[in-house]
Amino acid sequence: MGKIVDFATAERRGLASGASAVPIVDWFDGVEMMASVLVIGPAVRHEATVAVGSDQYLYMLRGEARIECGDSSAALAADDWVLIEEGRTFAVSGDAEILSVVAPPPGSGKKRPGFQGRMRRMRTRELPVVDLPAEKKRRTYLANAEIAGSERGHAMIVAYTGETLTKRHHHPNAESLFVVLTGRVRFLVNGAERVLGRGEAAFFPINDSHALRSGDGNALSFLEFHIPGAFETRYDA
Repeated sequence: MGKIVDFATAERRGLASGASAVPIVDWFDGVEMMASVLVIGPAVRHEATVAVGSDQYLYMLRGEARIECGDSSAALAADDWVLIEEGRTFAVSGDAEILSVVAPPPGSGKKRPGFQGRMRRMRTRELPVVDLPAEKKRRTYLANAEIAGSERGHAMIVAYTGETLTKRHHHPNAESLFVVLTGRVRFLVNGAERVLGRGEAAFFPINDSHALRSGDGNALSFLEFHIPGAFETRYDA
């Protein structure tokens, strides 16, 4: 079944580093990804190691931070995107909320080519935008085989520039995650409509039907993940 998460009211789990995590996709929700929002405080240094066989994706939702990975480091600001290679240990410090997506989950045993290159920080506002005027959409690609050299995940920022609709569909071989960035999005979740805004996410497991459209006719944007990266879309009608 589809799942809606409100970051403000969802369970927050304390971590040994002093940071906390709001689970979005937990180990019992799906088989292709795990996702959470990391909340890093000003005096916190959160360290983690990416599991072998997994890609780590980070997206800065709010605040400022610094990330270190081996002898590389980078300043992070809102809307920055980070790819981290399997087996790498990284640390994040600052005052920020960071979306963390691991694809696939540790120990899944799935063997797909992954991101190679230790760590890559990308300023999303400087990336190319693919304009789809007939669909009233714009896409900024963050992870796929061409950008990341990885088959583990597909990620992009999607902006609706006007009233538009993504028809009811499902993915027979991939899980989907949407995280609202701006505006309001009307999702079809488990057969019922739900309007989501910033600070909320929607997760759909394999074969789970969903649809989305503008929540109020105004411009909006969201992060969209399909994991694994080679996914098929089948429309329900």
